[in-house]
Amino acid sequence: MGSWPLSDRGARRSDHPAAVAVVLTWTYGAPIPYGVLRADDFAVLACEEAVQIAEASSDEIALILAEYGLAGALLCRDAAADRFRGLELIMQIRDTVLRKQVALQARPVIELWAGRERARRDGDAAIPVMRKAVDELHQTGRLFYGVWGTGVLVETLLERGAEGDLAEAQEAIGRLANLPTDEGWVVCDIWLLRLRALLARARGDDVAYWDLVSRYREMAKSLGFEGHIAWAEAMIEGGESQS
Repeated sequence: MGSWPLSDRGARRSDHPAAVAVVLTWTYGAPIPYGVLRADDFAVLACEEAVQIAEASSDEIALILAEYGLAGALLCRDAAADRFRGLELIMQIRDTVLRKQVALQARPVIELWAGRERARRDGDAAIPVMRKAVDELHQTGRLFYGVWGTGVLVETLLERGAEGDLAEAQEAIGRLANLPTDEGWVVCDIWLLRLRALLARARGDDVAYWDLVSRYREMAKSLGFEGHIAWAEAMIEGGESQS
């Protein structure tokens, strides 16, 4: 398991249920979209528990955060039924945020989650919303979310593959590579390897693809990032089946 800033051990012993919910979400839900953890059954159950604890705490912000963590985990699952449930939940969160004018800083991230799933059916409608959300994250200096958001946008563009999508994906990757981050920020570095490999595959550049995806897998293994390891293995298996 890849390292993450917080552990849930102390939180489970806390007398403050909202704190328990937040730490469970941060420990299991938050790392999944970044590829640190896999969206396996254990992680989803932990996120479910966080939601239940937050509901009992009557803390609205803790509940929004816990539901967001669960929605993100579900949207990273392979099963269509899980992703549909995640999409329903993220849209409920969006409605709550807009109606009650709370946690508004989460809106562009929520839009990206919703757009990513909707793009599987209608990329032409979803991608402009996703593009706007990514721009907002970068413009407001929210670089941590910006890395993930750029990755989501690039993957969606490459999957659609319409005219101009590859060029836009390359431009987005370039912006990610030029972020004013501290040297050695591995979350950004590993996403860059992944996205460059996906772009090479979309262009039909097999030599570059196999070099990049091999480096991507090795970096994921060296970091112990379970999600990225699984994604890299899937890319390799998929590439072999097409060759």
